[in-house]
Amino acid sequence: MKKNLLVLKETMEEVDKTWDFTPLISILSDNVVFEATIREGTPISGQFKGKKAVSDYFMKILPATAVFKQQAPMEFVAHDDKVIILGDDAYTLKKNNRTFRSPYAMIVTFDRGLITKILIIQDLSGFLEVYRNNVN
Repeated sequence: MKKNLLVLKETMEEVDKTWDFTPLISILSDNVVFEATIREGTPISGQFKGKKAVSDYFMKILPATAVFKQQAPMEFVAHDDKVIILGDDAYTLKKNNRTFRSPYAMIVTFDRGLITKILIIQDLSGFLEVYRNNVN
């Protein structure tokens, strides 16, 4: 839906400028599920279920572990109830101050104007390097 695309584009561009995830949190459903494609054993691994858990991910866990910066403008594509964001960012890990760069796809599912699912497909192997002792 075009409306979902416009809302998400405006939201993510604001988040990218300010690194404040409040606009994104405001459009999450209560039962939202978030997941990034990374093996278990890091603070960002696994599924985060529910608005509180996903809010904690964006507002506490992610900022405590890394700083992300867009390297190219994001592209937005809408299909049915999904909006796909294509981007390219660099992230610097706080544990070792190393920077990694990789493109990503973020698949966002909407239901009645609220986000119900977020899946990020990205090479986040830099996190595995830092947290390797925790990886199964």
